[in-house]
Amino acid sequence: MNSYGRTVWVMVCVLVALHIGGSHQQTPPQCTTPTKVRGRCISIYECDSILDYFKQRILSWEEREFLRKSQCTGTTSGRQPFVCCPGNGAAPVVPSPISTGERGSATTTQAPTSDALLDQLAGGLLPNPKKNECGVSIGMRIYGGENADIDDFPWLAMLQYENRKGERKFSCGGSLINKHYVLTAAHCVVGEVERKEGKLVGVRLGEYNTNTEIDCVTEGEEQICADAPIDVAVESSLVYPDYDEQAHAHDIALVRLARSIEYTDFVQPVCLPLTDFRASKAGEVNFVTGFGRTLKGSRSPIKQKLGIKVYDHDRCREKYATKNSPITSNQICAGGEFAKDSCHGDSGGPLMKLQKVWYLEGIVSYGNRCGLEDWPGVYTHVPAYMVWVRGNIRA
Repeated sequence: MNSYGRTVWVMVCVLVALHIGGSHQQTPPQCTTPTKVRGRCISIYECDSILDYFKQRILSWEEREFLRKSQCTGTTSGRQPFVCCPGNGAAPVVPSPISTGERGSATTTQAPTSDALLDQLAGGLLPNPKKNECGVSIGMRIYGGENADIDDFPWLAMLQYENRKGERKFSCGGSLINKHYVLTAAHCVVGEVERKEGKLVGVRLGEYNTNTEIDCVTEGEEQICADAPIDVAVESSLVYPDYDEQAHAHDIALVRLARSIEYTDFVQPVCLPLTDFRASKAGEVNFVTGFGRTLKGSRSPIKQKLGIKVYDHDRCREKYATKNSPITSNQICAGGEFAKDSCHGDSGGPLMKLQKVWYLEGIVSYGNRCGLEDWPGVYTHVPAYMVWVRGNIRA
């Protein structure tokens, strides 16, 4: 995992995720590095100083941020992605954190957390989006989706159930929000799921391919392998008090893990919305991910991802009114394109919005079958429940 090839691949994914592009030109355009040094906008593969500096290391949050800021655009020639390469050949100067603890929890030179922000982070129990402590995915069940990258969306959780015969199986999904909690749908914890699948007993994190014990992908001539998935027991679960199974109302629940989770490249929390979070408008693209039903089979063995558009709320309300299913302001609708939808097995999984980092905007709740033209899926709108979430998590 610390190989030069792995490092270059991670660096490239950081930049490609930001949609760096360009066309051909003989002379590379000039640019300025994050440390105000003049340079040339060239392919990262032609910038020896950046490649040499980052080889043989797992990238820290500061180094990933440096790479993001190093991105450059314009008409350039060569292989994408492009970075601002220092003209003097000097090694990158990456700001160092004041002190480094566990990955994802380093204290940086950013301003101290305000009391108001601390309250939003439940007194420090939730990771801070402002410090990139969550929502970082380097690299759509998902019905009509495609395979995710091996380290895409590392907060995706698989929920495991045990029936009366002692048989276990995975069904719903969820999202890791800190080292002790997964946020999911209430219908993945109580009600019909208990009758059909059994009792919720465990959570798996860091899974990519359910058919293999160690997940690997090939990038060029390099084979990239993930850490083994983490299986952890469920200590307890808490369903929103006003949850209505028949009406699909307030479909949200907290699942507490039996032990604290250590973050890795493949297990990270997603960010939860703060008060400055901008809710998605109709037409904006959000993403869903999971292992649910696909066009090719009853369940995908490989993590899927899919971009879907947020659906007009009033039109969604009108559509579902014909099914005697009221849509409230605490729900968000997305999809409605033929064969592109979340579906069976994706329940409880995330609807995510990229706003510098990935935020959990929705939780897969229900729909009118799967992938029907002009029938969006319905998601619990997470911002509406943040007071409840913050008030019910504990150390």
